[in-house]
Amino acid sequence: MGCWQGAPGYIAYTAKYAGKKKLRWNSDLRCTEVWKYFQQCADRLGSPIGTPRVMCIMCRKVLAHPSGTGNSSMHDHNRSSACLKSGKINGYDGPAGSPLGIDVLTLLQKRTKTGNRRRIIDVVTPAGFKQHDLEEYFLKPFLAPNLAFNCSNNLAFRRAFKYIRPGVEIPSPTTLTRHLKRLGKSTVDDIRTCLPATGKISLAADTWTSPNKLAVLAIVAYWISDSWQMEEVLIGFEEIRGSHTGVHMAGIINDVLARYGIHDRILGFTTDSASNNRTLTQALNNAWSLLSVDWCQLENHIPCMAHVVQLIRGAFMSSIKVKWRDGHMPSGFKASYIEKVMRLDNGFHKTVEKEMCLRSHT
Repeated sequence: MGCWQGAPGYIAYTAKYAGKKKLRWNSDLRCTEVWKYFQQCADRLGSPIGTPRVMCIMCRKVLAHPSGTGNSSMHDHNRSSACLKSGKINGYDGPAGSPLGIDVLTLLQKRTKTGNRRRIIDVVTPAGFKQHDLEEYFLKPFLAPNLAFNCSNNLAFRRAFKYIRPGVEIPSPTTLTRHLKRLGKSTVDDIRTCLPATGKISLAADTWTSPNKLAVLAIVAYWISDSWQMEEVLIGFEEIRGSHTGVHMAGIINDVLARYGIHDRILGFTTDSASNNRTLTQALNNAWSLLSVDWCQLENHIPCMAHVVQLIRGAFMSSIKVKWRDGHMPSGFKASYIEKVMRLDNGFHKTVEKEMCLRSHT
């Protein structure tokens, strides 16, 4: 408190609110139990006097200061699942909302010992230094934050490594590419051993666009193990070069299945309801028929139910001209749109029973 009282912000705050009710900045004087989980702070935003806030010690969430509204928001946050989950990750015992019987200083000290800093320090590395181990560890820091391999040629980057170990040989982009290809081959071998030796395997596929605007086709294999547990593994994450026609994507899927030797053991194939997926399954049906594989497009192709529900919801909301506002329904939805639902010409018969049922859910 002594440092804060001598700060320019405190002096400006005191001058501005002279003669008015001031905040009690010393949290130790707060008698409510919930204050054990919060520290007072302020958003300065470049000004000498900031906006008062409170920060949760458990999850570092910043909330509005309860000076004008009461501490009910602090209680609600302290009992929330997000705060409870963060508390467990950061090593706090006891359910959220129940006092731990320790002071704020102990909580802060506990966080510094169980936060991200400790998890980074506790990474186990082999004893001693080997150039081969460095080349293996060197690849993953480029893959995790999506860095270009050319960064290894950056002078500042190389200077930092040379300072730590002057005689180190920093892998070049070509070496990193070679290691990445070898890692990919070993990953395929691991997946191949993970797949069941016998029995049927089902697939689920979908297309995505990466942050660098590359179209990729993700293929997931799933099956029921001998212990009746559902298992799944990503067997393909392939770039789509060219058009996104069903025939083209069927060729990509066939290449992936041939890589693992499971094209004759496919049971179900789940996709969304895009039109090119119908031609995709037709192309797979034709290709597997030539290989004498017993697979029927009409019986084994499964439309994704979540995607079907989303299309139904979108068509329904469009028919009554309802628009989302910031991810939320309009506040007057029940009052202003119920009559539009009743006036729909298709798919809703205006019987008394159905009208009463609809109004009972509003």
